[in-house]
Amino acid sequence: MAQRFIKGALQRRLYGSAASAQKAPAKPVTAGEILVDKASNGVALAAQEGTNSLARVVCAVRAGSRYEDSSERGAAHCLRALSDLTQREVRSFALTRSLQQMGANITVTSSREHLIYTLEVAQSCVKDALPMLTGMVSQQSFRPWELGDSLHRMEYELTSLAEQPDKRVIESLHYAAFREGGLGRSLYAPMFQLTEFSPDLLRGFVNRNITPDRVSVSAVGVQMDDLKAAVAKMSLQDGGAKDAASPYMGGEIREASEDLLSYTVLTGEGASASGDDLWAFAVLEQLLGAGPQIRWASNVTNNRLNAQLTKKTQDPFHAQSFNVNYSDCGLFGVSAVTVPENSELVIKTVMEQLNELASKPLDAPALQSAKNRVKSVVAFQAECAGDSAENRAVDLLISGKVKSLSDMTTSIDTVNAESIQKAAQKVLNGKLTMSSVGEIHNVPYVDQLK
Repeated sequence: MAQRFIKGALQRRLYGSAASAQKAPAKPVTAGEILVDKASNGVALAAQEGTNSLARVVCAVRAGSRYEDSSERGAAHCLRALSDLTQREVRSFALTRSLQQMGANITVTSSREHLIYTLEVAQSCVKDALPMLTGMVSQQSFRPWELGDSLHRMEYELTSLAEQPDKRVIESLHYAAFREGGLGRSLYAPMFQLTEFSPDLLRGFVNRNITPDRVSVSAVGVQMDDLKAAVAKMSLQDGGAKDAASPYMGGEIREASEDLLSYTVLTGEGASASGDDLWAFAVLEQLLGAGPQIRWASNVTNNRLNAQLTKKTQDPFHAQSFNVNYSDCGLFGVSAVTVPENSELVIKTVMEQLNELASKPLDAPALQSAKNRVKSVVAFQAECAGDSAENRAVDLLISGKVKSLSDMTTSIDTVNAESIQKAAQKVLNGKLTMSSVGEIHNVPYVDQLK
């Protein structure tokens, strides 16, 4: 899913020797301070100077599969998989070779809403590598012969997908929850679409979606002036697409396959990334069980699902909360992998725990423990330069501002037992969505759960 490539370019600033009026000294930048600004072309920027010798730059683009139309299915997948192709001024081989010489790394990933381009490079080489990152986003030439020769990468991903039920169940879940358009679009191109990708199709998708108001760049270990200078040279079309709403609909998809286990995800409507109940759902996620905080731990103490299921069965299983937040909606529920005989037991236990959280007030120690775990997740992400840079880039696209660690912890502190109850009730009172893959003969239907 990820591609890594590079190229270098030399940039210099020349200063005249003529006398000039003395300027007021610039305000010193505090170590760790996050600066937010805009480049001359309108792209939102965030920069933080770091003490690490490695610089990380993330370019987020609102051009995920959600924004494809019916004739462009898989365009975002194509941009992600073929991101190393020749640019207008740099051939693919030179791009790869130059980045290898600098020891740099560019990774391209995607979600349903965003394409994420991440550059990791030594601070001493960041000025040379930045043009390669911005060119990868905005200056691909889409030569027909290169497209045809490179589509085998996408074909390999699709072939691999057929053998990964854990990914297929998530794709089916989104299709069931949001139907045909918007967030229901798959992260992967359909196999029959591979022969339909053309330079004109990809240019049309890029020109409509990669525009200044749909691009943000966040950096750690890079000065704001250097970031501005590089981003200002991005070749971006004005205007752009208008984002259509993708309402939550609910539904069910069942895929019986030869897999020996049962893979199931049960969700309801969750919180959007800008919703008032975002942190209530984050705390609810920890209450139900969001995975072990310590590697190889049994994860029973803080995981209500595991605590109940270990009392009911000795067979192996995996169950944890499922919480995704998009710009205007979200999904919340539980994902589970079980032996087929226990599928019904696990799903019914999930419903029991959600009903209990929706009907009974939560005791203060359990609530505070869950809130502390959310704070630790947020703090660990803030410590990681890659995670923090990506989060800031996405925040700029969604809200136009960057969330500070102190603001997030303050918001988490406002979560109370009542807001947890309301979050659980929101999931249960709306229409449920369920996706199941594998040996599903013992998985109950979604209309049998209420």
